[in-house]
Amino acid sequence: MKKIILTILLVFVFAFNLSAQTYNNFTLEDLDNNEITLDDLIKKGPVLISFWALWCGPCKEEMKKMQPIYEKYKDQGFTYLAINQDNQKSVSKVKSFINANKYTFPVVLDTENDVFEAYNGIGMPYSILIDMNKNIAAKHLGYVTGDDKIIEQEIKEVLMAGSNYKGDK
Repeated sequence: MKKIILTILLVFVFAFNLSAQTYNNFTLEDLDNNEITLDDLIKKGPVLISFWALWCGPCKEEMKKMQPIYEKYKDQGFTYLAINQDNQKSVSKVKSFINANKYTFPVVLDTENDVFEAYNGIGMPYSILIDMNKNIAAKHLGYVTGDDKIIEQEIKEVLMAGSNYKGDK
């Protein structure tokens, strides 16, 4: 019974946060100390921001499923941006984890959780799909097998809308 109440409460809080969600630009360093700015990525196409940590099993599963989706759509301007939330003590392990799994998508560090808080993060993994007009097109809290199919469909829809938008200019 407690789990049901907690689940209902989390769904309510998450739904409430969705309506108040707005775009927030940021600049964070990647694993090679290069600055990555969200506005620069959005100019190329839609961005799926995914907040994750090394201790989060569902985060790791989502990343594994998102790698082929990123590869499939990156030439159309799509970016999967993994924003790590580990603290300063464990952040040194992030690069080796990314390299060991041969992930090619950009990974940035948010050790102070500033971006996570700016996007009203309440749990992980927490993903936000942002279209080229800086609108939040979709959000996901948590990850279970099959969510990648839903996320891929949302990416295709945003890419299609973006190509229509470009055609109108």
